[in-house]
This record gives sequence, structure tokens and C-alpha cells, in this order.
Amino acid sequence: MLVRLFRSNQPGVLLGLLLLMPLLFWRHFQGPVPASANGMPLHLLLQGFFGMVSWGYAAILFLTLCILAAQLTGTMNEAELTDRRNHLPALLFPLLLGTLAVPGSLGPALMGMPFVLWAMRRTWSITSGGPALAALCDGGLLLGLASLFYMPYAFLIVVVWASVSVIRPFHWRDYLVPLVGLALVFYIAWGVLHLLGISSWRPLRTVTAAIPITNSPSSVYNSVLAALLVLLSIISLYRFAGQYGRGVVREQNLRSAFLAFAATLGIIIGLVALLNGWFPPVLLAVPLSLLFTFAFLGTRKVWLSEVAALALLGLALWKQFG
Repeated sequence: MLVRLFRSNQPGVLLGLLLLMPLLFWRHFQGPVPASANGMPLHLLLQGFFGMVSWGYAAILFLTLCILAAQLTGTMNEAELTDRRNHLPALLFPLLLGTLAVPGSLGPALMGMPFVLWAMRRTWSITSGGPALAALCDGGLLLGLASLFYMPYAFLIVVVWASVSVIRPFHWRDYLVPLVGLALVFYIAWGVLHLLGISSWRPLRTVTAAIPITNSPSSVYNSVLAALLVLLSIISLYRFAGQYGRGVVREQNLRSAFLAFAATLGIIIGLVALLNGWFPPVLLAVPLSLLFTFAFLGTRKVWLSEVAALALLGLALWKQFG
């Protein structure tokens, strides 16, 4: 039932998120609030708000989760990553994040992700022969804002460059403009902090973070989740390859840009995990929610898709209440 509902292109199905989000993230809304004394400026600004308003973290977290779910659907449909429009990413994102995240792990990386998706949407809106500088400048500025929440997002500038390389012929300005936009945001942030008398900001040091204090899932949970994710990945990649081969040139280019986005997030995950021993789960849930859409769009044996969605829902509830 869940898959059949979100396979449609009716925007009204997104109202179901108002019920799904509290069910999957109730323990997250209750805390603990992710904290960092050495965070990026916009994250520290949010921390100050959370400290003043008792319900601030729950409200911002709920709003961010709903925005991300809607953004994923809009980005996929606008870029025509799949053969037909649907709202499956809005369902898969909270299910996947619920299975991966523990209370205390939804911090600056999650808060900065809406700006990342906005940057990707602006970048993927360019065409081969149309104007591009405004969209690419916006992409760089938005990645800069995302980086003021979570520094590794600055590395996603390579996704903008990769997207340009497959969508348009080479123009050196297309590569310079987003970098200037990214640098401009950091320059303004440094200037504001300097005027406020804050001179000890070290952006690269904010990448390190302590592991959230929580009970680890059982080995049975980890085994079942790993097996399900591997199975869905294999099916999704197979169907992605099929749709890639049937697509027109622009669709193939945008799907290549999506692969660059997913691969870059994978590199960030590897580096952050190597440094900290864990990584923010949103970095994995976002690309998987787009990729797994290809598996859940299959027309044969739809009941298997429903079983897989219910399995993810059960694992997410196990993670929250088990």
C-alpha cells in the first residue's frame, strides 16, 4: 500500500509525511541534541536557538526532514532521473534514514543537506546551449551555505564541475563561477565572525566529531539491514542501467551527474568514517533514496516492493523503539 501510494504523481501523498516522520523519529525529537563546541557558524547559530527554546530542536528537525523528502522528489522529477514522475524518494528517504540514524546523529550534516539538494537542482537545470552562469553561481553559493553547517559539503563543488562537463561543452567560466560563489560565502562568513570578535574559527577542525552515545543495534539487526540494502542496490543498479541505455542524451547526462553526486558522497562518507569512526547517516540515505526508486518502480510483482518497504519500516521502528 505504501509503495502504490507514493508511486503516483499526486502531490497530496506528501501529507502522509506528517504522520510518518513522528512515527520514525520520535526518539530523535526527544533528544539528545547534537552539540559541538567547534562547529561551523550556522550550526552554532542553531545550537544557540536550541538552547533558548526547549522545543526548538524537535521543530527544526521535523521541518528539515519534511523539506528534504519533498526536495528529493522535486529534484528527481525535475531532472527526469526516472522514466516517470513519482514521489517514492519522499517515502524511501525517511525509511532509510530511520534505519540508519541513532538519536544524536542528526546534526549539522542534516541541517545543511537542503542547501546541497537546492544546489544540485540549480546545477542540473542548465542546458547545453542555454545560459548557465547564474545557475552555476547559485550552485556555488548554496554549497557555501551548506558548508557553513557541515564543512565536507564544500567538496561537492566537484559534482558541479562534473555535471557541467557532461551537460555542456567546455567553458572555463563554467568551472570558475561556482568556485567563486563558494569562496564568497566563506569570505563573508569570515568577515562577519571577525567583526564579532571571533578569530579562532578553524573550519577543517570541525570535521572531527565524537560518536553519538547510544545503544548499538544488535548483530541480527545489522545483518538483516545489510542484506536488504545490498539486495535493493543490486536491483536498483540493474534497472538504472536499463533506463540509462533507453534515455535520450540529456537524460543520460543528468543520470551521469547523479552518479557523480552519489560517488562524491561515498568518498565523503569514507573519509569522515576513517577520521571519526562513524559518518552522518544522511550522507547515505539521500543517494540511496534516489537510487532505490528505480527498484521500487518495477511493474512486475509489485507486492515484492511492498514487502521491501514494510521491511524497511519494520527495521526503522525496531531502531527507534526496540
